[in-house]
Amino acid sequence: MGREPLANQPPRSDLPASYRNPWTALGDDLRAVWADLGLRLRELWRRNGEGSLPRPRWWPPDLVPLFWPLLLAAAVALVIAAGLAVQRWYDSRATPPSPMATTELLSAPEADGPGEPVLEPQPELGLKPERPIGADLPAQPEPIPDLDAQAPPEPAPTPAPDPLASLLQRPEANGLILAATAEPAAATLTLQVRSTFLGLSAPEQQRRADQWQQWAQELGYDHLLLRDSGSGLLARDALVGSGMIVLTAPRPS
Repeated sequence: MGREPLANQPPRSDLPASYRNPWTALGDDLRAVWADLGLRLRELWRRNGEGSLPRPRWWPPDLVPLFWPLLLAAAVALVIAAGLAVQRWYDSRATPPSPMATTELLSAPEADGPGEPVLEPQPELGLKPERPIGADLPAQPEPIPDLDAQAPPEPAPTPAPDPLASLLQRPEANGLILAATAEPAAATLTLQVRSTFLGLSAPEQQRRADQWQQWAQELGYDHLLLRDSGSGLLARDALVGSGMIVLTAPRPS
C-alpha cells in the first residue's frame, strides 16, 4: 500500500531550486533599497545634528548643523543657474528665418495648381508731371540766427577769496593777527601778531596759539610760527608731540 503525499508539503519539482518570479524579486529588492536609503538619510541627518560629519575648521561651531544643508542648497542653485545660462545661450543662437526667404516662399506659385496670369505694366502715356511754380528758382538761404545776440552775457567769474585774507578777518581773531605769510614748500604758516597779544595772560596766549594752529592745519599747513612786528619769534608748534609752545611771557599790565 503506497504512501500518500502530505498536504502541507510543496509539490516536488525537477529544478535544483524553487522558482521565483524575477519581477517579484525586483520589487522586493527595490523596497529593500528604499528602506536602506531612508535609514542612511536618517543616519546622516542625525550625524549632521551631532556635528560628526566632516567640515572645514574655519566653520563656526555654533553653525555646524547648517554647513551641509547650505552647501547642498548652493550646489542646487548653481546647477539651476548653469541650466538657465545654457538655455539662454541656445535661444540666442537660434536665428529667426530671413524675411526675404519668407517672402519668396509666399510669392512662389504652387507646382500643381494653375498659375495666375501676370499683368504686365502698361507704358504710361506721354504725360509729364506738372512742376510747381517757382521750382526752377534758386532756394533762398535761411537766415543764420545771431547766437551772440540771443545768448545772454555770461557773468564775470568771481575771484576765489584768499584763505589767508579770510583768516585775518575771522571774528575769533579779535584783530590780533596783523598779517599772514605762507611757505607752501615747507608747509609753514607765519602769523604776525599785534603788540596787544603780549598783554594777554599766559593761559589766554596759549589758547589763542592753539586755536590758530588748528586754523593753520585746516588750511593744510603743518607748522605755525607767531612773530611780532620786529620779526621776533613769540610761539611755534611743538617739535615733539602736539600743541603750541609760547616762548614769551605776558607783559605786566
